[in-house]
Amino acid sequence: MKTPPNMFMLLSLTLFFLSSIYFSKSNASDDFFCNADDKAALLKIRDHFGGPNGRLDDWDNNTECCDWNFVGCGRPYPGRVTGVTIGRGWGLSGTLPAEFGDLPYLSMLSLAEMPKVTGPIPNSFSKLKRLENLDLGSNSLSGPIPEFLGKLKRLQEVDLSNNKLSGAIPASLDNLQSLSQFNVSFNQLCGAIPTGLSKFAKSSFEHNKCLCDAPLAPCKGGLASTK
Repeated sequence: MKTPPNMFMLLSLTLFFLSSIYFSKSNASDDFFCNADDKAALLKIRDHFGGPNGRLDDWDNNTECCDWNFVGCGRPYPGRVTGVTIGRGWGLSGTLPAEFGDLPYLSMLSLAEMPKVTGPIPNSFSKLKRLENLDLGSNSLSGPIPEFLGKLKRLQEVDLSNNKLSGAIPASLDNLQSLSQFNVSFNQLCGAIPTGLSKFAKSSFEHNKCLCDAPLAPCKGGLASTK
């Protein structure tokens, strides 16, 4: 028995409609299903900052991390965490978790205006080869500005202002050709400003212990030799 033409067309349209739903859901899942390794790293960060009952309490193991507050996932890396922008002044305390370095697709990291966030910038941040925007301003970070920042070639914006960072600005930062914004004001830095950073305004370097050279005043005595 032959299938009537109208019935054949109806069946074809039905199959097309069902397949469209299937594939649209499949593509959507790529965007919202969080990579397991990224999720594990975020849960360790949550635990570092107080655990399930702390300030990041919606970071729950039973939900998709791409739906969590302050977490961004997106193309061209579906399901991978590309941004962590924790609300300014959110009230976190403790040191910076090394597990941020276990988010290899991270392009934006913002954790600012939290005076109880202390300690150095972890060496694990050297693994963030895709990082473009780093905002750690107005915390209470201490120690030196790491040399490895100069190897994160995609960096475009760096804000380390209003902390307790000390030592010299690493000459390696001269290697950051894409850097368009830079601020280390209100720290305890000392020594000559690397030549490649002299394009930034004085306000990016003011209120430090003894920074010198352009765009600030020339270095005197032994400070010039740190350049």
